[in-house]
Amino acid sequence: MNFQQAVAAAPEPVCQFFWKGKRALKREHRGLVICVKPRRFSGSIDLEGALSRSKAHANENLWDYGLGLVVSGHAERAIWVEVHPACTSEVETIVTKLQWLKKWLQEEAQELNKLTKSRENKSFFWVATKAGVHIRPGSPQERRLRLAGLDFPQRTLRLS
Repeated sequence: MNFQQAVAAAPEPVCQFFWKGKRALKREHRGLVICVKPRRFSGSIDLEGALSRSKAHANENLWDYGLGLVVSGHAERAIWVEVHPACTSEVETIVTKLQWLKKWLQEEAQELNKLTKSRENKSFFWVATKAGVHIRPGSPQERRLRLAGLDFPQRTLRLS
Protein backbone atom coordinates (compact mmCIF):
# COMPACT_ATOMS: atom_id res chain seq x y z
CA MET A 1 0.00 0.00 0.00
CA ASN A 2 1.30 3.47 -0.81
CA PHE A 3 0.89 6.69 1.15
CA GLN A 4 -2.10 7.94 -0.86
CA GLN A 5 -3.93 4.64 -0.35
CA ALA A 6 -3.10 4.66 3.37
CA VAL A 7 -4.50 8.19 3.69
CA ALA A 8 -7.65 7.10 1.81
CA ALA A 9 -8.04 4.26 4.36
CA ALA A 10 -7.82 6.71 7.29
CA PRO A 11 -11.02 7.88 8.99
CA GLU A 12 -12.97 10.99 8.05
CA PRO A 13 -11.98 13.75 7.58
CA VAL A 14 -8.28 12.79 7.18
CA CYS A 15 -9.00 10.61 4.15
CA GLN A 16 -9.98 13.75 2.21
CA PHE A 17 -6.80 15.72 2.99
CA PHE A 18 -4.24 14.07 0.68
CA TRP A 19 -2.12 16.38 -1.47
CA LYS A 20 0.59 15.44 -3.97
CA GLY A 21 4.15 16.30 -2.98
CA LYS A 22 4.47 18.72 -0.06
CA ARG A 23 1.44 20.82 -0.97
CA ALA A 24 -0.41 20.03 2.29
CA LEU A 25 2.31 21.89 4.21
CA LYS A 26 1.67 25.57 4.80
CA ARG A 27 3.66 27.70 2.41
CA GLU A 28 5.99 28.97 5.15
CA HIS A 29 6.71 25.38 6.25
CA ARG A 30 7.44 23.78 2.85
CA GLY A 31 10.99 25.12 2.73
CA LEU A 32 11.73 23.63 6.14
CA VAL A 33 11.45 20.06 4.81
CA ILE A 34 13.99 19.33 2.08
CA CYS A 35 14.93 16.22 0.16
CA VAL A 36 17.88 15.80 -2.20
CA LYS A 37 15.40 14.26 -4.65
CA PRO A 38 12.16 16.21 -4.18
CA ARG A 39 10.21 13.72 -6.30
CA ARG A 40 10.57 11.26 -3.41
CA PHE A 41 7.74 13.17 -1.68
CA SER A 42 4.75 11.18 -2.91
CA GLY A 43 2.18 13.11 -0.94
CA SER A 44 1.28 14.89 2.26
CA ILE A 45 -1.53 15.58 4.69
CA ASP A 46 -2.21 18.49 7.01
CA LEU A 47 -3.23 16.28 9.93
CA GLU A 48 -3.81 19.15 12.33
CA GLY A 49 -5.88 21.02 9.76
CA ALA A 50 -8.03 17.96 9.12
CA LEU A 51 -8.61 16.85 12.69
CA SER A 52 -9.00 20.28 14.30
CA ARG A 53 -12.41 20.39 12.58
CA SER A 54 -13.42 17.08 14.16
CA LYS A 55 -15.32 17.24 17.46
CA ALA A 56 -13.49 14.11 18.66
CA HIS A 57 -10.06 15.77 18.29
CA ALA A 58 -10.79 19.49 18.53
CA ASN A 59 -9.27 19.81 22.01
CA GLU A 60 -6.24 17.57 21.42
CA ASN A 61 -2.62 18.59 20.90
CA LEU A 62 -2.47 17.55 17.23
CA TRP A 63 0.65 16.76 15.19
CA ASP A 64 1.06 18.96 12.10
CA TYR A 65 1.92 16.91 9.01
CA GLY A 66 2.33 13.48 7.50
CA LEU A 67 4.43 12.97 4.38
CA GLY A 68 4.79 10.00 2.06
CA LEU A 69 8.36 9.28 1.04
CA VAL A 70 9.40 6.87 -1.72
CA VAL A 71 12.22 4.75 -0.31
CA SER A 72 12.99 2.26 -3.09
CA GLY A 73 11.26 1.49 -6.35
CA HIS A 74 7.62 2.00 -5.49
CA ALA A 75 7.88 1.26 -1.76
CA GLU A 76 6.86 4.16 0.46
CA ARG A 77 7.00 5.08 4.11
CA ALA A 78 5.33 7.76 6.18
CA ILE A 79 7.17 10.40 8.17
CA TRP A 80 5.59 12.86 10.58
CA VAL A 81 6.69 16.48 10.97
CA GLU A 82 5.78 18.99 13.68
CA VAL A 83 6.73 22.63 13.05
CA HIS A 84 6.71 24.27 16.46
CA PRO A 85 8.70 26.77 18.56
CA ALA A 86 11.76 24.92 19.88
CA CYS A 87 12.23 26.14 23.42
CA THR A 88 12.46 24.29 26.72
CA SER A 89 8.95 25.27 27.77
CA GLU A 90 7.50 23.49 24.70
CA VAL A 91 9.15 20.08 25.19
CA GLU A 92 6.24 18.61 27.15
CA THR A 93 3.78 19.91 24.56
CA ILE A 94 5.74 18.14 21.80
CA VAL A 95 5.94 14.92 23.82
CA THR A 96 2.16 15.08 24.38
CA LYS A 97 1.62 15.65 20.65
CA LEU A 98 3.85 12.67 19.80
CA GLN A 99 2.03 10.41 22.26
CA TRP A 100 -1.29 11.47 20.76
CA LEU A 101 -0.02 10.82 17.21
CA LYS A 102 1.28 7.33 18.00
CA LYS A 103 -2.02 6.44 19.68
CA TRP A 104 -4.05 7.83 16.76
CA LEU A 105 -1.96 5.88 14.24
CA GLN A 106 -2.39 2.63 16.20
CA GLU A 107 -6.09 3.00 16.91
CA GLU A 108 -7.52 4.93 13.97
CA ALA A 109 -5.10 4.88 11.03
CA GLN A 110 -3.56 1.43 10.95
CA GLU A 111 -2.49 1.61 7.30
CA LEU A 112 -0.59 4.85 7.92
CA ASN A 113 0.87 3.24 11.03
CA LYS A 114 2.19 0.34 8.94
CA LEU A 115 3.97 2.81 6.65
CA THR A 116 5.37 4.63 9.68
CA LYS A 117 7.07 1.69 11.35
CA SER A 118 10.73 1.53 10.45
CA ARG A 119 13.63 0.17 12.45
CA GLU A 120 16.41 1.73 10.42
CA ASN A 121 14.93 5.20 9.89
CA LYS A 122 13.38 7.81 12.15
CA SER A 123 9.74 8.61 11.47
CA PHE A 124 8.96 11.55 13.77
CA PHE A 125 10.59 14.97 13.48
CA TRP A 126 10.38 18.30 15.29
CA VAL A 127 11.27 21.26 13.07
CA ALA A 128 11.81 24.61 14.77
CA THR A 129 9.93 27.71 13.70
CA LYS A 130 11.87 30.77 12.49
CA ALA A 131 12.69 31.68 16.09
CA GLY A 132 15.29 28.89 16.09
CA VAL A 133 16.22 26.23 18.63
CA HIS A 134 16.42 27.30 22.26
CA ILE A 135 17.08 24.00 24.02
CA ARG A 136 20.54 23.22 25.32
CA PRO A 137 22.17 19.99 24.13
CA GLY A 138 22.55 17.66 27.11
CA SER A 139 19.77 19.39 29.06
CA PRO A 140 17.00 17.51 30.89
CA GLN A 141 14.66 18.63 28.10
CA GLU A 142 16.81 16.99 25.44
CA ARG A 143 16.90 13.79 27.51
CA ARG A 144 13.09 13.94 27.80
CA LEU A 145 12.80 14.17 24.02
CA ARG A 146 15.13 11.21 23.48
CA LEU A 147 13.16 9.11 26.00
CA ALA A 148 10.00 9.91 24.03
CA GLY A 149 11.66 8.83 20.77
CA LEU A 150 12.43 12.23 19.26
CA ASP A 151 15.72 13.73 18.22
CA PHE A 152 16.76 17.28 19.00
CA PRO A 153 14.64 19.82 17.07
CA GLN A 154 16.07 20.91 13.72
CA ARG A 155 15.90 24.23 11.92
CA THR A 156 15.48 22.34 8.64
CA LEU A 157 14.66 18.69 8.07
CA ARG A 158 17.03 17.39 5.38
CA LEU A 159 16.22 13.98 3.96
CA SER A 160 18.53 12.06 1.66
